[in-house]
Amino acid sequence: MKFYFTFGSENQPFKGGWVIINADSREQACMLFRAAFQLDDEMINCCNIFGEKEFKRTKMYRENDNFGSACHCELSLKIEKK
Repeated sequence: MKFYFTFGSENQPFKGGWVIINADSREQACMLFRAAFQLDDEMINCCNIFGEKEFKRTKMYRENDNFGSACHCELSLKIEKK
């Protein structure tokens, strides 16, 4: 599943735009976000978290713009069994 973490104009990892995180659940997506962008366990430092279906209904998606930025990166967790 894809989760979209959106950002505001200041005090967040990015100014505007969003990050896509591929994960099995919202909880796992939040863990990946924290591992990549946030070193503490406080509240997630983004404006909003959308599922893919929800995000595709937003003006951000339709215009590919959020405060002058779009997608910054896409992350996923790959577990390989040996």
